[in-house]
Amino acid sequence: GQTEAEMRQTAEAFEASFLSQMLKPMFESLSTEAPFGGGTGEEMWRSFLVEEMAKHTARAGGVGIADKAMAHMLKAQEGLV
Repeated sequence: GQTEAEMRQTAEAFEASFLSQMLKPMFESLSTEAPFGGGTGEEMWRSFLVEEMAKHTARAGGVGIADKAMAHMLKAQEGLV
């Protein structure tokens, strides 16, 4: 089985993936025009920016999805699921 550290990493990756999917529609509608946008470059790299924001949010505590996933993985490893 996985160690707890590996499970935490998996749980955070799962939460980051979920958050990324939730954030994408919010950012797709934003303008990339000057003076506050980054133009074509921002548009091309936006998906990577959203993905990194989601990863950082999950690592910083997220919205609780990683904790629930971690608890479920621990129960599964103990054979309680």
